[in-house]
Amino acid sequence: MLESLTVTPTAIIIMALVGLFTLVLPLGLGIFFWRKSKGRWRFFFIGCIIFPVFVLILERTAHSLLLYGAPGAVLQENIWLYAFYAGLMAGVFEECGRWLAFKLSLRWSRGPGDALMYGAGHGGIEAILLAGMTMLSNITLALALNRGGLEAVEAMMGPLSETGLAAIQGLCANPAGIYFWTGFERLVAVGLHIALSVLVYVSVRRRDNWFWFPAAILLHTLVDMVTILANAWLPIAATEVIAALLTLGSIALARKVYIEEKEDSLPPFSGSHP
Repeated sequence: MLESLTVTPTAIIIMALVGLFTLVLPLGLGIFFWRKSKGRWRFFFIGCIIFPVFVLILERTAHSLLLYGAPGAVLQENIWLYAFYAGLMAGVFEECGRWLAFKLSLRWSRGPGDALMYGAGHGGIEAILLAGMTMLSNITLALALNRGGLEAVEAMMGPLSETGLAAIQGLCANPAGIYFWTGFERLVAVGLHIALSVLVYVSVRRRDNWFWFPAAILLHTLVDMVTILANAWLPIAATEVIAALLTLGSIALARKVYIEEKEDSLPPFSGSHP
C-alpha cells in the first residue's frame, strides 16, 4: 500500500500555480499601488522585513514560552481559549510591527498610498514564506515520491517519522482542487493586511485618530479567532468564505478611512476662482 503512494500530475500543476500566485500577487499589487496611489516601494520592502521579524521570530518565541507550560495545556484543551489566544497574539505582534514601522518611517511618507504598499509587502511576504514555500516543498516531495517512492523521499529527507509518513499520505490523498483554497486564503489574507495597514498608518499619522491602532488589533484578533473556530467545525470552503466576508468588512472600513485621509492630505486649493 505504501509503495503505491503517488501524487497526481493535476495536483502538482495546481500547487505550482498557487506557488506562482503567491509571488505574482504582491508584486502585482505593488505595481498597481505604485502607479495608481503613488505608494513608495520602500514601504513595500519595509513590510517584507517586519513580517518575518515580528511573526516568525518574536511571535514564535512568545508561543514557545507560553504553549509549552501549564498555560499552554489549558489553552490547547479549549478551542475557544486557543482561538482567542492565537488571534490576539497575531493581532498584537503584527499590528505592533506595523505601528513601529510607520512610526519610524513616517518622515518618508507622502500619503496613505504608502500604507497600501506596506500592506502588500507585509501580506505578500507572508504568502510567499507560508504558502509559496509550502507549495514548493510539496512539489519537491511529490516529484521524488512519484519518481522513486518512499525510498527516494527518505534518501532526500532521511528516515521518516510517523508524523512525516502521515503528512506524505495526506499529500497523496488530498484532492487536487483543495490547493486552490490555499491561493484563495492568501488572497483574503493579503486583503486583510492591506486594510489593517491603512488603519494603523492613520493612527500614527494623526494623533486624534489613535484609536485605529487598537481597532486594528481587535479586528485582526476577531478575524483570526473566527477563522480558527470555523476551521474546527466547518468544511474548508465555509471557513474561507467566512474569512472573506470578515475581510471585506475590514476593507470597507479601511477604504472609508483611506479616502478621508487622502482628502485631508491634499494641499489647499490656491488657484484663482473664475
